Amino acid sequence: NYSRMIYQLFYQEVFPLNAAVIPACNEEAGITNVLDNLSQLDALNIIIPVLNGCTDHTRQRALAHAAASKFALIEYPLPLGIDVPRSWGAACALKLQADAILFVDGDLQGEFSSCLYELLREVAEKNCDLALTNCYPYIGYRSETAKAVSFYREQLNRKLGLFSSIGLATPSHGPHCVSRRLLETVGTDCLSVPPLMLAKAAQANLHIRVATRLTNHQWASRQRGDIHNQKIADTIIGDCIAARQYFCNQPITREENGIQYLGYRTLPVSAETT
Repeated sequence: NYSRMIYQLFYQEVFPLNAAVIPACNEEAGITNVLDNLSQLDALNIIIPVLNGCTDHTRQRALAHAAASKFALIEYPLPLGIDVPRSWGAACALKLQADAILFVDGDLQGEFSSCLYELLREVAEKNCDLALTNCYPYIGYRSETAKAVSFYREQLNRKLGLFSSIGLATPSHGPHCVSRRLLETVGTDCLSVPPLMLAKAAQANLHIRVATRLTNHQWASRQRGDIHNQKIADTIIGDCIAARQYFCNQPITREENGIQYLGYRTLPVSAETT
């Protein structure tokens, strides 16, 4: 029930306005580090944590930064699922007339503020609509699961005509930044299926570039086990299949070769892909 969302705003109207969206479900161990990295960006005006299903101290640790930052805090009592919080945060940022919107997961560790700065500058100053992170700046060892995900990412990016410029980069993986023009063009709902957002942006001839590099070892997302990793892989593969079919004006499914790649999606065809 969306009416149960708690929506709190702590901000001053400024122009231009740059925002950061932080999806977080029980991220008390990481959200302080993420906020510390964001606090180093002088051009960032407002931070939008999207807290969903939190039963730990994520809220308290986020609000500890509220005194020093301008916050638009979104809270929902139940987990919204993977990627859905991005669309809620994007809708909030669009309502606030943000010009550039960063997306940073709430569990990232390490120091990555310089990468966030590069993403934000690419959109805020260089007329880019979708600035991505290259999470594969070199080819190292990859598991069979990682190889499968990379295959579908490459397949989609080639179909979109983007592989020569962005390689394997995707808004499904790593921090990224979008423009207000992108949100107004493709809508905010599709951000809950990141490859679909990429396909719609490419279809609209928006400016898509890789702005920074940040390997998995540098940002050290929280490890959640093999079962989670496989479900994430199936989610991304299914998203890529659906985005490719959307772009080719074909009936949208998450199926290929008789296999349904649902992952964390609850329906064969997500509502966001229609």
